[in-house]
Amino acid sequence: MERYSLRTIDELNRIVIHSELRQKLGLETGAKISLQAIDTIVVMRRTEAEPKQDCYVSQVNELGMVELPAELRKQMGWNVADGIALYSTDNLLILKSA
Repeated sequence: MERYSLRTIDELNRIVIHSELRQKLGLETGAKISLQAIDTIVVMRRTEAEPKQDCYVSQVNELGMVELPAELRKQMGWNVADGIALYSTDNLLILKSA
């Protein structure tokens, strides 16, 4: 797993995913993604099917932004302007407090 970048949660509770990383993971505009909190990390992956009950769903917008649902932010203790470190593997993105 490689550390890819550091992002900040904006005032609309979104983070931006670099275009290079979106290409690597196949996350084009409108792609449905699942976000699953596991201990101190959030696992983000592309999904076609309905996610599990313990997952949140979001979409990639035309600017490469992903909204982080309020329940997930609360669970992780993340607020506006908090730094989030992005780590990537072949098919998923891991988000962790910076």
